Amino acid sequence: MDSKIVDLKGQPRKDAPPPVSDFWFAQVDVRLGRIEFMVSRLEWQIWLIVCGCAGLLIFEIVKALSGDHL
Repeated sequence: MDSKIVDLKGQPRKDAPPPVSDFWFAQVDVRLGRIEFMVSRLEWQIWLIVCGCAGLLIFEIVKALSGDHL
C-alpha cells in the first residue's frame, strides 16, 4: 500500500492568461446592453403615446355619444 502513496508538493497553479478576444466580447456586451436599454426606453415611450391616444379617443367617443358639442 505504501507504493501507492505519492508525495505532492504544493505549488501554485499557473493559469493561462485570458485570450485577447475577451476584451472584444466585453465591448460587444456593453454596446448590446446600451442598445437593449434604448430599445426598452423607446418601447415605453411608444406605449405611453398609444395609451395617451387611446385615452383621447375614448374621451372623444364619450363626448360624441353624449351629444355635447363645443
